[in-house]
Amino acid sequence: MSIRIGSVPYLNEKPLTRWFTHTEEGRNSGIEVTFDVPSALATQLAAGEIEAALMSSFEFFRTPGYEILPDVSISGQDEILAVRAFAKLPWRMVETVALDTSSLTSSALLKIILSEVYHAHPAFLNHAPDLEEMLKIADAGLLIGDKGMLADGTNLNVLDLGHAWREMTDLPFVFAVWLARPEIASGTLGDTLKKARDWGITQLDVIAREQSEALNCPYGLCIRYLTEIMDYRLDSEHLASLDMFGAKAQALGLLAVPPSRELALQQ
Repeated sequence: MSIRIGSVPYLNEKPLTRWFTHTEEGRNSGIEVTFDVPSALATQLAAGEIEAALMSSFEFFRTPGYEILPDVSISGQDEILAVRAFAKLPWRMVETVALDTSSLTSSALLKIILSEVYHAHPAFLNHAPDLEEMLKIADAGLLIGDKGMLADGTNLNVLDLGHAWREMTDLPFVFAVWLARPEIASGTLGDTLKKARDWGITQLDVIAREQSEALNCPYGLCIRYLTEIMDYRLDSEHLASLDMFGAKAQALGLLAVPPSRELALQQ
């Protein structure tokens, strides 16, 4: 019986899932990977259409019952490049923000940063991830993934959310984790995902060259992003950051249920 897992479709996930399609062991692992944006993966996991998903860390706090699979994440120690907000005005003056709703985590993180750092409490509008169109209807726009990394911020105030979180907390930020229900998390899937990650990070140059062509993105930017920006670990510092993120989201009224439980991390 195969296990169905879901992943985001961005450059940053390629080292975590390539093993399943590019190695014989991965192809014979009994694990099938599908791809969608984080918000869609949340719906699929809740409906039982997939057994685990690489998805927004915010979903862990928003939906009780999931466990975080160990050691693997999509994180950033500082600047993240692929999660950025762009404003026509100084951030303290921004009154409206158009959100790329693909990621619950990034939307929540932006709200926290604007509130705590800039004392700004703008209105938030949902919008397709098109910066030019976003800025026609709002003072600022949030983009994630490859579009966030490649967007042109010329003559705009650009806010890198990973860097802003590091300055606020002196911690890395965990954008995505592998989530699963307890009956799946207690099996061997976590070990397989770690194996896939460990192999994937030996392929960063190949991935960067492939994705440079696919995304029409300079190779230098792709390889820098994968080797210097991305952090695929999930250690005690990352878990401390997740705890702080949950607490700040609750304090801002972004969570219906307080994140009072300890992080349910499978060992």
